[in-house]
Amino acid sequence: MKKNAARFLLAATAFSVCIAAAQEIGNTAPKPRQITLQEAVQLALKHNHDIRIAGYTVDEKEHAKQVARSAYFPSIRNDSSFMHATDTQLIEIKAGSLGSAGGAPIPAANAIISQGGKNFTTSGTQLTQPLTTLFKVRRENDLAQAELKATQAKARGTGNDVALAVHQVYYQVLIAEARRSATEARIKASEALQSERVEQVKFGSALEENEIDSRAQQLQAKQELLTTDFQLTDLKLKLNDLIGLPLSSALDLDPGVPEFRDTCPRKDCVTAAIASHPEILAAQAQVEEAEAAVRLAKTDMWVPDTEAFARYSYQENVPFLARNFGTFGVHFGYDLFDSGRKRGVLHERQAQLSQAKENLAKLTDAVDLSVETAYNKLERTRQMLKVSEEVLALRTESNRVRQQELIRGAALNSQADTATAQEYDAKALLLQTQLDYLQSHDELLDAMGSAPE
Repeated sequence: MKKNAARFLLAATAFSVCIAAAQEIGNTAPKPRQITLQEAVQLALKHNHDIRIAGYTVDEKEHAKQVARSAYFPSIRNDSSFMHATDTQLIEIKAGSLGSAGGAPIPAANAIISQGGKNFTTSGTQLTQPLTTLFKVRRENDLAQAELKATQAKARGTGNDVALAVHQVYYQVLIAEARRSATEARIKASEALQSERVEQVKFGSALEENEIDSRAQQLQAKQELLTTDFQLTDLKLKLNDLIGLPLSSALDLDPGVPEFRDTCPRKDCVTAAIASHPEILAAQAQVEEAEAAVRLAKTDMWVPDTEAFARYSYQENVPFLARNFGTFGVHFGYDLFDSGRKRGVLHERQAQLSQAKENLAKLTDAVDLSVETAYNKLERTRQMLKVSEEVLALRTESNRVRQQELIRGAALNSQADTATAQEYDAKALLLQTQLDYLQSHDELLDAMGSAPE
């Protein structure tokens, strides 16, 4: 019995220690990672999937350009083979068929001569230099270079888009957090009002409908708080995904945002956008690519394939050939009839060139439109910013007056809390307007083809 009791006591102690350790581990939550807007953008440019895919695409086109460039230079190739023949042709020379000498026939008897063995081995190394095909190689290099330029421009555009998305989500998180603080202040004010209404109904100085209305306001504020929390959760998940962090990462965003900066005049913004926007640069590269494809198709129609070669060969058991020998010469090839294939390819490339030119014109108009739209939005948000600053100044003064009245007993707690909540709302509105202005500035930079700073 004593042994069983001791075992039970030991097991209970171990179990208690395990529970305490588990509770300590559960209470030790990782601290949120503090991050600024610039750090978030840098993380996104380094870890975002779209940007990494764009980078790999650029690498692919760079290697394709190297492949096209290698066609300028001669190639060296070795071809070796081993063959076995089931039988060989024999040559028979009759006796005396070559004449006679001193009355003796040549040859003295029938002779059988074998033409090599049944196992043949050949090996040759050849150097080939294209001649007229260099014209085609040049066109192919122009085509590869244009594809590389288009891919680089698209990769730059992808980086700009990701940076803009990080800015937008970052601002949305800050706005949601400000709204949450304002909602908490409204809940506090509604709870104070609810308690006052309950007392007023007891003493008959307020109707029961007023108590119900204050209760509804309190529940509505709590519902807004839950909605804001859900939005914050989704926004933080989206931000983690954008910057390449695990979705469960806890972030503490730095509320400090870039200072307001002056923008270029409207006409200068449009000119800069048309000159440097990644989509326009990519469209221009696609036009160059289509033009190179047309030149290649024309060259392929009229220029024959001509190449010079030099070859050194080795053989064993091949009849009538020296064991080691060399050959050199020129190869010429031209398609006399191809059923209209080359002409059809040329027309196809010309149609693609027309599409590329029309796409360039379309994108130029679209960039012009996006710059004008972003500029108009920037001016509207600048005006809204001034109004929000005036609203906050009035709400701050109103809250100061209410707090003084509360001290003197001229105002209720609910009225003071309501004034405080209204000031929080005004601060949240001002922050949202400021971030809207910054976002409008970022959208203007993106419309101009620059990455948000």
